[in-house]
Amino acid sequence: MRFGACKRLVLLVVLVAVTACGPEATTPVQSTAVRPNPYPTSAAQSQESPEPVATRPGPTQTAAAERGAASQEHNAFPYASPESQGISSAVLGELADLVWGFFEDGKIVGAELVVIKNRSIVLHEGIGWQDRDQEIRMGRNTLFNIRSMTKPVVGTAAQMLIDEGRLALDDRVSKYLPEFDNEKSGEITIEHLLTHRSGLPLTLLTKWPDYESLQEIAEEAGEHGPDFEPGTGFSYSDTGSDSLGAVLEVVSGAKVDAFLEERILGPLGMSDTVTLVKSEDPRTARICSGYMDSAGEWSRYWHPGDDALYPFAMGSQSLYCTPLDYARFLAFWMDGGVIGDQSLLSSAAVERAMQPVSDMEYLTGFPGLKVFYGQMWMLWMDEDAPEGAKPVLFGHGGSDGTWAWAWPDLDLIVLYCTQSRGQVSGIRLEEEIDRLLIHPGVAREAEEAPEEYEPYLGVYTATAGPLRGRQYTVLVKNGSLAVDLPEQIVVELLAPDEEGLWRLSIDESIAVSFERDESGDVVVLKFHQAGEIFDIPRGTPVPEPQLDAEAIQKYLGCYSTEEPGIMVKVLIHNDHLTLDVTGQIVKVELFPPDEEGKWALRLNPVVSIGFDEREDGSVESFTAYLPDGTTLLRPRVEDSECE
Repeated sequence: MRFGACKRLVLLVVLVAVTACGPEATTPVQSTAVRPNPYPTSAAQSQESPEPVATRPGPTQTAAAERGAASQEHNAFPYASPESQGISSAVLGELADLVWGFFEDGKIVGAELVVIKNRSIVLHEGIGWQDRDQEIRMGRNTLFNIRSMTKPVVGTAAQMLIDEGRLALDDRVSKYLPEFDNEKSGEITIEHLLTHRSGLPLTLLTKWPDYESLQEIAEEAGEHGPDFEPGTGFSYSDTGSDSLGAVLEVVSGAKVDAFLEERILGPLGMSDTVTLVKSEDPRTARICSGYMDSAGEWSRYWHPGDDALYPFAMGSQSLYCTPLDYARFLAFWMDGGVIGDQSLLSSAAVERAMQPVSDMEYLTGFPGLKVFYGQMWMLWMDEDAPEGAKPVLFGHGGSDGTWAWAWPDLDLIVLYCTQSRGQVSGIRLEEEIDRLLIHPGVAREAEEAPEEYEPYLGVYTATAGPLRGRQYTVLVKNGSLAVDLPEQIVVELLAPDEEGLWRLSIDESIAVSFERDESGDVVVLKFHQAGEIFDIPRGTPVPEPQLDAEAIQKYLGCYSTEEPGIMVKVLIHNDHLTLDVTGQIVKVELFPPDEEGKWALRLNPVVSIGFDEREDGSVESFTAYLPDGTTLLRPRVEDSECE
């Protein structure tokens, strides 16, 4: 199983990086947003209509208008009272309260939450901020950067071409992309790309500005080749999905966005789904600004006034979509590929896409279920499901903080979309969805801690290293000692072995241990993973000291790098000293200096910088300290050189 690196990020947030599996936020963010009436609780409220929707630009405004009218006939979701669909308003209120709690505790910047039962909307709520910096509240029908939730849409396009005989699962990719016709990549097939078993790396986008088309990404993928023999393991790969998108362009003769528009978005009435951001598109104003978690602080890394994040449509990501539009897509798959009286997919296509292929070994809050990957779908299966069983639910997530789940047998769809990258609150929400909607009425009794567990119970907070600022709680669950992973789920621990290691029940390769002081009191929780040990002292977070704005003025300015045209500007952002690197969309905020004068990066606290001063106290450079012992010198330059 080669999904481990991504899994470890989700599970323990050991490596804080900008990847498909981001870390989670824990520190509250101050906000003045006021909670509105949260969900329909009366017949009058339940008939409330969605906010006005802008017309989707298409070949002509007339065509778009006709498609919008047709969508109301074949796949509309009317508002209904919860009780009319067999759900309690109080239950939905509790679910909404949980997400409002995420916002109020600073775990997310904002969200849109939708519950659709029997094709009727019973909960639809905007929560928090669409743009916190501009104090724009999150409204209903906001467009979100859904990142990897694009993959099932692109996978659907591939299934259509397979149905038509223009593409086959066992086709070698080299049949369509000559760069794959080599000793390394020649055995990769279309099926390998659809199932993330190609062996291609997670991403090659380290030089994003150098790419001018999806074909160029695929060309480099073919030349790079797989990291292991294709078909022998599962490794989540944006590179593979982008290669699939490039194949679709070759086979269809159209760019990915044009093909999706014609064959999927148009027929499904997804008039609030865009593939490229354009200033003249009226829907652009409804796109949610993107925020990045920086050790519990939220920094805006993109908003609709910025340059487009994606220069071209991709196979792995690049769709912007409202939750209700994505619900149309989920309903289409729940209906077996049929929309109205039109069948867009064969039953064989639906069956093969929903067949579990690889155990993702992915953390989930749905009890008794395991997450598998099929053909561009995440599939939740019963742990003891026999071979050939259908998934209990299906869906997908996106790394900017979007989740979608669909239960065909229950005719239930839930969408939870944030634009808060670096948190996984959706996993915690899964637990509550199960408790409130899937298995309602199952009582949860408060557990009394066995006496032998008492010394370990309490809160532990990391004060250094890659987990810095993260808070963990040790408690009792189902009679076992357990650890509450921040914003995720409570994981039970197995009984300690002879070395004193309490292994996680969901992954025995990861363990915790406890350190006592001279008096015998437990003072440190230790995480053991991949040969490393991370210390998390007992206690709640200590408030950070406020920066002395006058004292840090001498650090502000521009510093050069070895790369021509790449500068590092040191500035103040969100009341933190911050690094702004040329061409990078994320401003990297710093923790206050430690006793050695080193400022750790909030995005990755194992990296720090120290400012080098002359005898007169002026700053001549800074030195970056990397975890492998490497140091990088960044000389200061005149501000005029940094413009």
